[in-house]
Amino acid sequence: MNPPASSERTRDMRAYLNILGWAARLCGWLAMALLASAVIVVTQMVMIRYVMNGSTIWQTEYVIYSTTAAMMLGSPYVLALRGHVGVDVLVQAVGDGWRRVFNLIAAIASLIFVGAMAWSGFRFLAEAVHGGWTTDTVWALPLWIPFWPLPIAMALMLAQLLADIVLALRPELTPTTQGGA
Repeated sequence: MNPPASSERTRDMRAYLNILGWAARLCGWLAMALLASAVIVVTQMVMIRYVMNGSTIWQTEYVIYSTTAAMMLGSPYVLALRGHVGVDVLVQAVGDGWRRVFNLIAAIASLIFVGAMAWSGFRFLAEAVHGGWTTDTVWALPLWIPFWPLPIAMALMLAQLLADIVLALRPELTPTTQGGA
């Protein structure tokens, strides 16, 4: 393998990981905004119900959907940061070669699960859009709105897992960080 091809692949992998990192950060910001909006809506709901003795129509549903969306949209960000909880006593006890094997097995297993979630999410999203599905509440929220975060988040996680698999199989493509970048 000649060095220019290897450096070109490393550059391509760095660009791919940069795009994934940007998308993951965007999802993290969206998740944070959704959680903040849920807190504001809960506060408003408490004020209306208990201070003004009024009724609420959309607030409970909004809080449920926004916190669920925040959880889904936050998952690519957590995966990109390697912030998920894992039991890695065995992985840390073995050498780099076995560590790559374990990481590869975990990435492939995750890829299967996340792929199924993405496929189902896109299918339900398409059905909700084409069928004009709405919630069975007074608010009658179109269901594509709470459905879209699942397939988008899972697709981003798929892209990250594919990168993890490539890097586990081809560690020479792992971009090196320079200058604290």
